[in-house]
Amino acid sequence: MERDIIIKFLNRAANAEEKRQVLEWLEQPGAKKAFDELLKSEWEISLTREKDETDYKKLLHQIHIRTLGTKEKKQANTIFPWSKIFRIAASFALLVGCIFFIKNGLDYGKETNGLAENRIQRSTGVGEKLTLKLPDGSTIVLNGNSSISFSSTFGRVNRHVQLDGEAYFQIAKDSLKPFQVLTEGMLTTALGTAFNAFARDGLYSVALTEGRVAIEATDKTVELSPGQIVILDKRENLPAFNISTFNYIEIMGWKEGILDFDRVPLGSILDDLANWYDVKIKIEDGIDVNRRVIGTFRNKNLSDVLTGLGFSMGFEFTIDKNQVGIKKNSL
Repeated sequence: MERDIIIKFLNRAANAEEKRQVLEWLEQPGAKKAFDELLKSEWEISLTREKDETDYKKLLHQIHIRTLGTKEKKQANTIFPWSKIFRIAASFALLVGCIFFIKNGLDYGKETNGLAENRIQRSTGVGEKLTLKLPDGSTIVLNGNSSISFSSTFGRVNRHVQLDGEAYFQIAKDSLKPFQVLTEGMLTTALGTAFNAFARDGLYSVALTEGRVAIEATDKTVELSPGQIVILDKRENLPAFNISTFNYIEIMGWKEGILDFDRVPLGSILDDLANWYDVKIKIEDGIDVNRRVIGTFRNKNLSDVLTGLGFSMGFEFTIDKNQVGIKKNSL
């Protein structure tokens, strides 16, 4: 990196391209060491070159002003002679302080877009699952028709993710940076734990399997213990906020390929199957969709699941690619 560009950068005289060059250079391996050596070399030259002294006085004067308080800045704006002792002290400020100012872009703000954080998003289609390993060691299993996003700086300052859909979290411990899952309806905070989170169509829930989590929603904050689930249903005029115990397989089974129904209405089951297997289900008249179902299916395809349900619920079905027809048994 050229010396003149660095000096212009410190003096706020660099153009946008020169600023970009300096900031990108500082991100390269070995740049800090090279920068230190450059400044030391130039300072030593300045001590023997009286004609360069004015430029360095101005440079050090600016850096000194930036590190002073408001009152001291006013005093620094007055003209005073630079003694040899002050020049030595200022040279130290240059070597140490300049790194800080450059790395922080000298408050250029929006002009340092090249270093701005980006948003990373991962999504799944209907019927898909995705396992993500985050930089902090946490693992996320994303259910079908869901998405999760987080900053490219995840783990450096905080551990925040945003969820739309359903996911299972296994959180690495970090007491200094709590892991937070933000949904439209809830904020879940955890240190080191495992839980299932759901957020879709006004229905939100968190089911805890390990550790402890804090849930913030509807101006309330609650803590869950393992085996508890909190459900917030905003589909009603008066939102319901309930805590209860849960059946592990019923809530977490999707992750293991297990479908478990415990007195669940047939209509809800068919809606879930449509999402899990990426199909459209047409239900003909005569089917009691409110009839409740009890059953467990392990790693079964759609045809096997519908065969089992049809036998107990009295219906038959047809599958044509992604179209499924349900009608009352003709027998």
